[in-house]
Amino acid sequence: MASKATLRNRSECTDFSARNGADGQLKVIYVAGYGRSGTTLLSIALGEHPSVFGAGEIHELTRSAWTQNNYCACGAPLQECEFWSAAMRCWLSAAPADFVERYRRLQSTIENSFRPACLKRGKARSEFAEATLALFREIASASGKSVIVDSSKLPGRAEALARIPGLDVYVVHLVRDGRGVAWSLKKSYRRDVKAGLQRELRPKSTVRTSLRWTLVNIAAESLARAVGPGRYLRVRYEDFSTDPADVLDRIGTFVGIDFGGVGARLEKGGRMSPRHQLAGSRLRMSPSIKVEKDETWSAQMPATSRRLFTVFSWIMLRRYGYVPDRR
Repeated sequence: MASKATLRNRSECTDFSARNGADGQLKVIYVAGYGRSGTTLLSIALGEHPSVFGAGEIHELTRSAWTQNNYCACGAPLQECEFWSAAMRCWLSAAPADFVERYRRLQSTIENSFRPACLKRGKARSEFAEATLALFREIASASGKSVIVDSSKLPGRAEALARIPGLDVYVVHLVRDGRGVAWSLKKSYRRDVKAGLQRELRPKSTVRTSLRWTLVNIAAESLARAVGPGRYLRVRYEDFSTDPADVLDRIGTFVGIDFGGVGARLEKGGRMSPRHQLAGSRLRMSPSIKVEKDETWSAQMPATSRRLFTVFSWIMLRRYGYVPDRR
């Protein structure tokens, strides 16, 4: 992590529009998939590499996290966090006073949850691309890393980022057995901002989860065509949590980064320390994390709920190598 002096004395803040003219491309590892699938855990693991910054769900920064002053994984509110306050200060240094709200509206238009069907070719698209590239470059500059991990999950955002000149986007599609996802979403949690829960989480029905899990993963698969050959890789949460070294090796080969050291350490039970993860699972607020497989659903989820999920998602369960319950 960069020192406070480095962050506070940076002179890289340049004209808002001029920042788009910097040479070279910035590599982005985008983690796509459905919620409760381990995207935060994978993002933290990737961020353990010395050249990689695990930023978390960057799309939430301007949607609500910054204006609501949500908590960073470092334990400080974002507007007081030494990292995010520095990056945002530079990003907004020459932007209009209302730009965060304007950018949020651009996101709503362009980052469709499934596919960016509303993506425009005119001013909105150009403004979104310019501002987003500038934001990613400020994050890279503040972190001192050459690779950024964005675990925003939304397939539409991944395609929108891949269309931006200057961003070299690789999509890692993380899937988890949908029954485990459904069981996790059946639980409710009270709002606890310091613990990383910015709002109350209410239980979701099994049918709702099964349909959305199927649709989002189909949309994520379509990114293989949208981002181009060699830019899409699908991995399973169960494989990562069981054999992190193997999955990280696959991802490393895919993006051209050697994660061997990180994988070997995690394989031996080594722990991870989130630094400035934004949004995502409350897991990010833990100072020390171990990669462990969570399959409590297999013992606790009622058989009727498991079969109900299977009725709606049988094809996708089989597709990803999960044995469906009998219908």
